Amino acid sequence: MIIKTNGGLSVLSAFVDGIGSAVSIDMPMYTHINKSEYDMMDNEVIRNTVNIFRSRFNINHHYEIKIDSRIPEAMGLKSSSAMTLSIIYGLLKLNSINIDDNEILKISAEISMENKTSITGAMDDLSSCFYGGLAITDNSNFHLLHRNKLEKYNIIVAYSNAYKKTYDIRNINFRAYIKYQKRLELLLNGNNIFETMVLNGYLFASLFNYNMNIINFFLNSGAIFSGFSGKGPAIFAIFDSERDMLRSFNNFKFKDYNIIKSSINNDGINIIKS
Repeated sequence: MIIKTNGGLSVLSAFVDGIGSAVSIDMPMYTHINKSEYDMMDNEVIRNTVNIFRSRFNINHHYEIKIDSRIPEAMGLKSSSAMTLSIIYGLLKLNSINIDDNEILKISAEISMENKTSITGAMDDLSSCFYGGLAITDNSNFHLLHRNKLEKYNIIVAYSNAYKKTYDIRNINFRAYIKYQKRLELLLNGNNIFETMVLNGYLFASLFNYNMNIINFFLNSGAIFSGFSGKGPAIFAIFDSERDMLRSFNNFKFKDYNIIKSSINNDGINIIKS
């Protein structure tokens, strides 16, 4: 079985009050998963995820799992959520366990915390991976508040190809930003999605002292919006013109950074080979 899902960008981070949002972009992950005589898995996180699933559903089968991902890891592009969701989705299908979409997302969020790939459960990231488009969620209560498809803007994602420090956000008092968060929620509820993305990223840019030079380059190259994807460090740039996007892509010359051409994705998770 091969399951396809996609990465995404943060719209609103859920660390302050549990309300979060993400949008799916065309950045695919292909999860190959089949029953096997013994376990064959790429890494310990996958193995832990499978073991948690087996314990929860009292299943003893072995699996071969291989992931072919185009999503850069540890960059704020939802690779962990795409991985956890695709594994849980595949295991449910292979074992003929029929539960509704909300329960799939809730289980995936709970397991995301258990396998230590998320602090909040990342219900927002999981929902955008599952449905495509935009998702707004109450992560504290594992509840999907709103989802919808979006216009397919052209996107560039820039990410470092050098080692970057992983910031420990557990020691940040996010409650101090509650007024800022509430204003962002109002902005998002008014359908100002990209404005919310930019301002949400600026919070982490100020906390972690991120370099703004690449954002300034994109804005000067025709992007209508540019910023960090949540806590980053990946940077997004959104274009309403393919010509501007291509010119920006071709003129990008920042050392130690890679760039990817992408677009808004409105397709959810699906099995492309059973």
